Amino acid sequence: MNGYIGLAAGFLAGMCAAMGLGGGFVLMIYLTWAGISAPDAKAANLLFFIPVALVSMLINHKSGLTDRHIIPYAAAAGSIGAVIGLLLSDVLDSSLLKNVFAALLIAVGLRELFHRKRSAPSRGVERFERFQRGGSAPQPPQAPFEKGGLTP
Repeated sequence: MNGYIGLAAGFLAGMCAAMGLGGGFVLMIYLTWAGISAPDAKAANLLFFIPVALVSMLINHKSGLTDRHIIPYAAAAGSIGAVIGLLLSDVLDSSLLKNVFAALLIAVGLRELFHRKRSAPSRGVERFERFQRGGSAPQPPQAPFEKGGLTP
């Protein structure tokens, strides 16, 4: 039975990650519920993230929903955040990390339930819908450094 639950948790985590919702929370909940230690669950979550992120990125890029100019900045910030998070996880108590993670999940859930939704679709959705209707292929916006203002 646990194998089926694990398969369902992996499938749900992959779907959430592909939609940009961060499927790691589903996987972490399942792994800690299954009795796996926090460091082992963290390692499994990171290994899970790599192929899911690559597939999601390729699909979104092919659909014209990515802004390739933001990727280097986001990757740099994410790498710095990962190092800081790793250092903090070695120093902080495991029960504190679990409580902070639970509070974060509750806060995000409440925000999603009660936050007013935007009435207009995002620019990426508009570009993708125009592409689906047979319009021209979506073009990423010009970044400031391409206009001669800043250097990357």
